[in-house]
Amino acid sequence: MTHPYATAAYAQSLAHAGDPLAIPEWDSQVLTRKTPCGGRRDATGPYPLAVIAPEADIADGLDRLEDAGLVSVVVVLDDRLRPPLEDIAAAFDFVRPYKSHFIHDRGIGPLQLAKHHRYEVRRALLQVEVAEFDLADQLPAWQALYGQLVARHGLSGVQAFSPAHHQALARLPGLRAFGGFVGGRLVSAHLFVTHHGYAVSHLAASSTEGYARGAAYAVNDFAVAALSDCEAISFGGAAGAGDDPADGLVRFKRGFANRTVTAWLAGKVFDPAAYAALSKGRDDKGYFPAYRGVSLREPANADPG
Repeated sequence: MTHPYATAAYAQSLAHAGDPLAIPEWDSQVLTRKTPCGGRRDATGPYPLAVIAPEADIADGLDRLEDAGLVSVVVVLDDRLRPPLEDIAAAFDFVRPYKSHFIHDRGIGPLQLAKHHRYEVRRALLQVEVAEFDLADQLPAWQALYGQLVARHGLSGVQAFSPAHHQALARLPGLRAFGGFVGGRLVSAHLFVTHHGYAVSHLAASSTEGYARGAAYAVNDFAVAALSDCEAISFGGAAGAGDDPADGLVRFKRGFANRTVTAWLAGKVFDPAAYAALSKGRDDKGYFPAYRGVSLREPANADPG
């Protein structure tokens, strides 16, 4: 069975980020988008992960992308939802560590919360009720929560999801939603996508009231118990690329994990001449594709999207 992230319906829910392109050789999808200039297109994996079937013909899938006239492709790969790393490295131009993902692995043992997280869970449970819910039944409330998150952090690009994305999530096979409620009102929620015993954190958001009550701690604690049919749960990593141990989100996620794994970034250039022309004047220090990195003629905080 195809992973939910690799389905056409899921890719179509990300139309604000690009046009879906099926890669049958990978049993997956990518999104194609216009390059910043030059009238060309490139490809990226769906948010938050590209899923490539373990038995995929990686090279033939890349040939399909090249035949489509794309300049390059870049994908973020999970530690589990991919072929062997050596096969990916042999087919792509590069594969390198992207950031750490925090995993609760039931094979290691039951959830053991540190003192800080135990305190926050107990405090939250005195103030909120936690439950699994049907996203379709709470869709307006969830969208309002996520809208607050977008406004609070100024999210843009792929994470500024359209209503169509949230509606698609409500119909997505394997989607499970957990929430914190006060007087029947949803104040915090965490959505996971599950497949073959593996759960991946998709999106989480809390209202101002939810933050004040620490509701996310209670929601995560409940979700770990409720996802008992999953042998492992990935809480993802930091909000951006790389790792920052001082980041509050990292500390929060690490507190529910018992193992850390590496997420990988893989990329390939199909048209070297076009890539070089598009990347001229760009800061190429580690960013791929370089032409979506910061322009040396633009402010350093320019959006690379």
